[in-house]
Amino acid sequence: MKKILLALLYIVPLIFVSCTRDDPNPIVPTPPPVPVETIKINEVYSRGDAANPDWIEVYNTGTSAVDISGYKIYDNGGESGSKPKKEFPVGSIVPATGFLVIVVDDTTASGFGLGSGGEKVWLEKADGTVIDTITFPALGVDSSYGRRPDGSGNWEIITPTTKGVTNGTGNVTIVPVVLNEIFSRGADPDFDWIEIYNPNPVAVDLSGYLIYDGGGNGGTKPKLAFAAGSVVPANGYFVIVVDIQDPAGFGLGSGGDEVWLENASGTVIDNQVIPAMPVTTTSYCRIPDGGATWQISNTITKGAPNQP
Repeated sequence: MKKILLALLYIVPLIFVSCTRDDPNPIVPTPPPVPVETIKINEVYSRGDAANPDWIEVYNTGTSAVDISGYKIYDNGGESGSKPKKEFPVGSIVPATGFLVIVVDDTTASGFGLGSGGEKVWLEKADGTVIDTITFPALGVDSSYGRRPDGSGNWEIITPTTKGVTNGTGNVTIVPVVLNEIFSRGADPDFDWIEIYNPNPVAVDLSGYLIYDGGGNGGTKPKLAFAAGSVVPANGYFVIVVDIQDPAGFGLGSGGDEVWLENASGTVIDNQVIPAMPVTTTSYCRIPDGGATWQISNTITKGAPNQP
């Protein structure tokens, strides 16, 4: 009996030891997957005007649409707290592999203009988590800063801008627009005008361009500015009436004159001496459009292809 009791004294502790020993192959629960952020800042335009204010485009790299209602985008003012952050409105949906553009330079308290010399912007989720940021450089009026390809880590200056569409793979080489037809025998209601031709396969924004005759060139009067939002379509025409009731307005001499065209950067991109126009039914124009040869035309073609 004593032997049996002694045996039990040895066996029972062993049972408890074996029951409490750590499992050499514990089952570790799989952590939940970390959500992948698919919304990115994709393109920034900082040279806006009243007709086309500054904007930022976001892109969805995912395969499902994303509701970004309540997301916020902002520059240094929003980052420092000196002004509200701009919020994407309710119903802001970015389709799968698609785009959404928000105008940032508006009249609301959260509106902000983007610095033409370069700046930094942030994008955050509705819960305040910053998911993207980019510092963009100084840009021209026809250029933006964007990812190429869309959603990638590579940023480039894009010319022309690609608002709301793919950023593509390369820039279009933009050549200057030119003076194309000049009418100097104007009278009420058809006052003197000058036609601009765009030889490019994309539209060109003329906002900030200047046109003038000897007075503007000599500094005795202001240069006439193209109105904000003035756009000449691809391979198309834009006509500006120059003999207007404005300090910068100027009438073209029917006995001859000279005019200059200056881009928004202040560079003269075209200049032409105008001969005397013999009758009111003639103009002075390039034939063909945008070509090197100027001649007096007996067929006025305001805003249309030039003819002899």
